[in-house]
Amino acid sequence: MQQPWSSNAGLRTHLIAGAVAGALAALAAPVAVWAGEQAAPAAADALVSSPGDTEASRARTCIYSVINLGPEAGAAALLNERGQAAFGSFIGGGITNGFFDGDRVHDIGSLGGSYTLIHGLNKQGVVVGESEDAEQFSNILAFAWTVGGGMHALPGTTVSSARAINDRNQIVGQRPAPGITARAVRWNPGGAVTPLGPLPLSLSEADAINQQGFSAGYADVAGGAIHAMLWDRAGNQTDLGTLGGTLAFGEHINERNEVAGESDNAANDKVLGFFWSRDSGMVQINVEGGGSRLVAGLNNRGEVVGDTVIGERSVAYQWAMGRGVVQLPSGSAVSSDVFDINNRSEMVGMIERPAGDGGGRRAVRWPALTEPIDLNAHLYRPPAGLVLEAGAAINDDGVILAHSNAGLVMLRPGTRGTDAPVLGPLLGLPDVIEVGQDLALTVGFVDNAAAQTHTASVAWTDQCASPAPTVSEARGVGQVRLRHQFCAAGYYTVKAQVTDSGGRSTAVQRDIVVDASGLASLSGKGTLAGGGAAAARGYRDLPLHFALWAPLASGTQSKSAAGSPVVMLSGPFHFRSDQVSTAASSGQQARIEGTGLLNGRAGYRFVLEAWDGGGKQGASPDRLHVRVTHADAATGVEAVDYDNAAPAKARTALALDRTAVAEGGLRLRN
Repeated sequence: MQQPWSSNAGLRTHLIAGAVAGALAALAAPVAVWAGEQAAPAAADALVSSPGDTEASRARTCIYSVINLGPEAGAAALLNERGQAAFGSFIGGGITNGFFDGDRVHDIGSLGGSYTLIHGLNKQGVVVGESEDAEQFSNILAFAWTVGGGMHALPGTTVSSARAINDRNQIVGQRPAPGITARAVRWNPGGAVTPLGPLPLSLSEADAINQQGFSAGYADVAGGAIHAMLWDRAGNQTDLGTLGGTLAFGEHINERNEVAGESDNAANDKVLGFFWSRDSGMVQINVEGGGSRLVAGLNNRGEVVGDTVIGERSVAYQWAMGRGVVQLPSGSAVSSDVFDINNRSEMVGMIERPAGDGGGRRAVRWPALTEPIDLNAHLYRPPAGLVLEAGAAINDDGVILAHSNAGLVMLRPGTRGTDAPVLGPLLGLPDVIEVGQDLALTVGFVDNAAAQTHTASVAWTDQCASPAPTVSEARGVGQVRLRHQFCAAGYYTVKAQVTDSGGRSTAVQRDIVVDASGLASLSGKGTLAGGGAAAARGYRDLPLHFALWAPLASGTQSKSAAGSPVVMLSGPFHFRSDQVSTAASSGQQARIEGTGLLNGRAGYRFVLEAWDGGGKQGASPDRLHVRVTHADAATGVEAVDYDNAAPAKARTALALDRTAVAEGGLRLRN
């Protein structure tokens, strides 16, 4: 499967199917940090099952047990064929990463620093990505991790990233090369490294790999354009080109060595989906909206799924060479999005219901090209208040990862999940919380062992005193009651944990913004409508997610009577503030400046300019201008890493206003 989900729109993440537990011990060695070669995979046709009426019927009658995995998985949500998962969450101003082995969740940790991003998962349960080490001048290094062996850096120095791994434990990504920023490479079992393609002008990267060792990605070429690339098992390069523009990225590859991805059009003002094969060359995916908001996945049948925008609504589609584009049925939904497809042509995503139908997002599954199934209607003993908002990934056995109001959950076909309690969301949190406000929250839970008893604990990161939680329960169904008063304004996290009498625990947590009467502040959490008009080379045109809170100097008002400011950005990169030097407002506008870490590395400056649209019917949307820069080491000149309001030659997904807050919102208090 290719898993592109990010909390509210697409991370391009390649994930590989399946699992074999016996290879985990191979990662314990300090140098050979992944397992040895395995038998060659079966032919592509043998990996494909034909969908039919029986499968469609099964999909519509299937019941799923729910397993809590972790907080919102905005950084990554990866699933393999064994029903294991790896996930990353932006929570509490940082990133947490976990691995679910089918029964329990394990912390992935880091190489000693404070930053880890995960990108790939294979059937052995090997997780790969990039992590900060503990050196004085920290490095960001590619890593491989398993439950038994922990985390080990892959061969390379300074700045490298492992982007994908196949079931033969071949890992692809990029690492520095003499005279250039990065070169696409493959780390082979045993430690040898294979350079992919000739040395690029300045950068190349491999982002996906199949079981045969063929990989896809991108590289820059003469003239400065970036082309989609294919590399064979020997590292030989095939230039896939572009659809007429100057940027193209190979994002997904299947077992027939077909590639799907995105490319600019000839005017460089629109992003288009493409499909490539040896026979067809690069073919544009012609969707009605004219461009792709997201190319989400490619299966072994050569079927591509993605999203476009028609008018102002997102529309999910499936494409195949002989059939062309088919819009996925969505009934009366306001919009639809698809995020994964398996080899049975089953897809998962979400629909947004109209206000007359209750509104809100619902996680759905499409059994082939049929009407979507609301997964919320097929849950076995769900806890109180649980709402599944989007399907993120699906494997060939029908196991699903889904985003919910209680965080990331796994949906396992059948009525048996794990022995741990299943928790619903924190209920009772108001949209606006004030210092001193008396909060009364509840968390519902269920347990498959009806005779067990449960205890609860809670952690509020403002460190203010609160009474202990209380638990009421009967026959495996219960409720936790929490009370709290925040004693200072700021950006905080609440974490509630339920433990059964067998020693199994489950937790849910939420970030919370607390305001104070008389204190000027800017807060918000959400997603910007499009990618950056100006961005460092190689950054994808992904939506930008933000979470922020900062006290503001308004007139003579001091900003010292509150907690520490937080600015966190994620999508095409991850940014976390370490210092805010200026935070002020005038009318409905605010400006915040400071420094922070871009993908774990210090020395970057940011400027945020925010406009509060008022949040009323017919009002202008909230807007957020984001600019991240650094000083060039050689010249000292300011270099732009990201700017979502840069003029002219703006590369956008569909000519959207990139500063508009599409999901969530901003709140400015003067």
